[in-house]
Amino acid sequence: MSEGKIFTYKEVAELDGHVIINDKVYNVSEFVNEHPGGDEIIMEFYGQDCTQDFEDIGHSPDAQKTLQKLYVGDVDTTSEKSVKQVETVEQKTSDQPEFKKIAAVLFLVAALLLYKGFTAEK
Repeated sequence: MSEGKIFTYKEVAELDGHVIINDKVYNVSEFVNEHPGGDEIIMEFYGQDCTQDFEDIGHSPDAQKTLQKLYVGDVDTTSEKSVKQVETVEQKTSDQPEFKKIAAVLFLVAALLLYKGFTAEK
């Protein structure tokens, strides 16, 4: 990973398509349409620290390699944390995004099981 820019939390919050994972800033805007869990899952975290959610999903080594390619810099952890405002309260309380998260997790588990099944046969 090459040296990148140092971002404040506020700068990341103001950028479309950027997320923070483990104090590193990634521009995921070009990857969003390729994300196996769907674009809305990533877009929900634009401008935010999504470390816990990223780790909770248990991304594959391939996902980790892809993430490295999207690296643009580090977050200044001493800067004031900024919370990106949610567009509407209704959007935040909707059950649909929760369903999409569950569907994405189920899809990833199914893909992993299918992959392990193919590799076990060899």
